[in-house]
Amino acid sequence: MIHKIHLFRSAKFAPNNDANIPDKYTSSPRLRPADGRAPPPRTASVSERITQRLKEIQKKSGVPLQSSLTDDDEQPSFKPDKGKGKAVDIDNPQTPPITASSPPPMSPLNPPVPLPSTQILLAGLSLSPANVSQLLVRAAAELPLRPVRFPLLGEYPDCFNGEEFVSWLNANVPGFGGSLDVAEDAARDLTEREGLLRRIGEFGNQFEHSDDAFYQFRPKV
Repeated sequence: MIHKIHLFRSAKFAPNNDANIPDKYTSSPRLRPADGRAPPPRTASVSERITQRLKEIQKKSGVPLQSSLTDDDEQPSFKPDKGKGKAVDIDNPQTPPITASSPPPMSPLNPPVPLPSTQILLAGLSLSPANVSQLLVRAAAELPLRPVRFPLLGEYPDCFNGEEFVSWLNANVPGFGGSLDVAEDAARDLTEREGLLRRIGEFGNQFEHSDDAFYQFRPKV
């Protein structure tokens, strides 16, 4: 029984070389319908339909498709020139560069205001600092300068007393009018206000018109 089934299956699925015997199990696939009709036409894809549509538009307008696409899509490219404030056209290097506008000019500076010259008043007499310096340099050269020793303090060189200085001012400054009082006031201004004379052997820096009050010219004189 098993042998008969095997023979039946072999005969049923064996290849059929006879085209006149219809056998739907073993016959080869037909390339054309049995009734002789033409195969159904192939449907165009979406991309093919879009391409066909663009070609039709191209024929109607008369403008090449490639040129119309590139003209709309391409934009002029600019290359910034760093640090120069310019933009350079790459496609047209002959085009003059676009220069960034400069900031508005600053308002001119006001001319410097000259400082008023400082005058020194000595007993009401106005003298320039240069004249005062020359006056004291001359006094240091003409006064009898000498060293003075003080107990526990030591010796101080180039000293003079208050009486000698007032007498010298009265004799060498015509603006004082020959008055010892005016010369004394000028010596006090030079010592206490201007600090050009230094008292020796005493606290403070007061001026005394005395022969036992000693002074020195400060180095800045």
